[in-house]
Amino acid sequence: MQDPVYEVTSVIKGIVQAQNATLQRDTLRKYYAPDASFDHPFYLVGSSASSRETGILPIYQWQRCLYIPQVEVHNVGFDKESNKIFLDVTQRWVPTFLPKALYAPTLRSIIVLYLQRGADGRFYVKRQEDYYQPQTLPGKLIPGFDIVILLSKRICTFICLLLALFCRVVFRHWRPVAQ
Repeated sequence: MQDPVYEVTSVIKGIVQAQNATLQRDTLRKYYAPDASFDHPFYLVGSSASSRETGILPIYQWQRCLYIPQVEVHNVGFDKESNKIFLDVTQRWVPTFLPKALYAPTLRSIIVLYLQRGADGRFYVKRQEDYYQPQTLPGKLIPGFDIVILLSKRICTFICLLLALFCRVVFRHWRPVAQ
């Protein structure tokens, strides 16, 4: 990439919603370093001489076999000092073998791309990290499980409220000073 902020949306779409496996592979080869690494809640590809081809590409190919993803990039942030791109992304996963009316979850995530300059002066993705909220992944991949996760989070919040109140009242610890 010569201009990462401008080009990164087409890079993500070219990998995730590729029309065929050849275009997907060619996009990955064009923008990812051969030794790129990938960290995702379900996958982990360490950096090695051929990690792009033997780790990252098969993951995207498998996902494309299972789903016809539709991706939308909402925001792009670029930290020039650390060469990191931050993407706010929504993906709709339409199952390949089921009617999309049956179940097609929409997942929101933050993607962090660590860039490095190549000998040609262009930026290449050296590392990709994907972050999802727990209720999003795996919550939405299993129908109804997101409700269980959200309820669990609410219960934990209530328990924190009770424990904080207990510490303030019983031990008189960590009490805000009245103004």
